[in-house]
Amino acid sequence: MMMGTNHYLLLDGAQIDGLAARLQELEASPSLHLLYRHSVYEALAEAGPLLVAVQPRSELARVFEQEWQATAGIWLESDASEAILVEHLRSLVHARVGGINVLLRYYDPRITRPWLEHETTSQRDLLLGPIRRIRLPDDTPETCLERMSQPQPARYNDTPWVTLSQAQLEHMSQARLGEFEQRLLLHVRNFHPACLHNLGPTEQHQWLADCRASAASYGYSSGVDVARWASLLAELGSDFPHAPGHESYRALLAQPESLPSHRLDSLILELQRQTLVKNKESVA
Repeated sequence: MMMGTNHYLLLDGAQIDGLAARLQELEASPSLHLLYRHSVYEALAEAGPLLVAVQPRSELARVFEQEWQATAGIWLESDASEAILVEHLRSLVHARVGGINVLLRYYDPRITRPWLEHETTSQRDLLLGPIRRIRLPDDTPETCLERMSQPQPARYNDTPWVTLSQAQLEHMSQARLGEFEQRLLLHVRNFHPACLHNLGPTEQHQWLADCRASAASYGYSSGVDVARWASLLAELGSDFPHAPGHESYRALLAQPESLPSHRLDSLILELQRQTLVKNKESVA
């Protein structure tokens, strides 16, 4: 007897705070599968990918669509047993690139399509295995990632069976960077419109590149941190924090006892404090 199609969410534990606890709130006794379990990455299991069954139009499905589907997980459909699906997904957590093993974050929707879209049909089917279909936010019937042949499930091994070329790796990285830049541009346009008002498209992207480079020089690379750094540059100028009058900001950045995230919090608070002082002075 053929099994029906089951729906699953493959979620990124590194991007969703308290993921397991959140799922316990949304679902009654959910069955959670941490893919790094029973692998060489066992110590990272809580921050790794997690598979959970989902029912369409459920509260969990609603939260996924509203909060997670853009950056923190993918929706899968499979007619295989859950055990076979979990084992195949676990086999994909790493890949071989130029003789070294790397973690493969294929469950990041910004990576999923660039990873699979240029593969041959047979190779894509091999990678999908028991996954019948992957649903992504921008899917149409013409662009849906769907298996075309009978599944060929794989099993996890400490030595990856998936290989990536350097060109594939660069393509995946560029796709994620492009998607991030679009979201960052939208953030700046919404909250700091004057910053980009007189800049053309090329100049806007150069401003973003300079912003990322400036943030990276102080140890900030995550999307959230770069967006907050961009807010500082938008308000204080592209020469932040080196311009005259930025002494207080430089002092905060130089505090060795503070974590980078705490220093960033302090910078935002200092900007708010100085803005309030200026507003009071202008009223007086």
